[in-house]
Amino acid sequence: MIAIPPQAQVIGALALAAGLVLVGWTAKGWYEGDRELGALKGEIKTALADDKAHKDAIAELDAKYTQELNDAQAEIDRLTDDLAAGRKRLRLNAVCEDSATAAAGEPDAAAPRLNDSAERDYLRLRERISTATTQILGLQEYIRTQCAG
Repeated sequence: MIAIPPQAQVIGALALAAGLVLVGWTAKGWYEGDRELGALKGEIKTALADDKAHKDAIAELDAKYTQELNDAQAEIDRLTDDLAAGRKRLRLNAVCEDSATAAAGEPDAAAPRLNDSAERDYLRLRERISTATTQILGLQEYIRTQCAG
């Protein structure tokens, strides 16, 4: 058997202890790094879920108010068709002028009505009002639900 001097034994023991400390320190760093990485992954998953929920809520608002705009446009189109076909009339506070062809005491042959240009203007105004109202309501709800801190 080979005799190892005591100084070499002490140096060997110190080197072994330093190696073990270094290995332990490295392992501890890896463990803490893994733990921090796990926490970051959790934060990222939460942020992605929040972002998806936010996008879904915005898409739902968009679909709701787009449908309301489409419904309002369909109503305007129905009203336009009904006015053109004579199924509906616009009520006005109008005065009929005397007609030379009507006999005394009999109603005039034609009922008071808007001219074509005024009818188109009326329908265009209704369309714009309903569009603006729906857009404003949608924006207000977006601000209330999506921009609240």
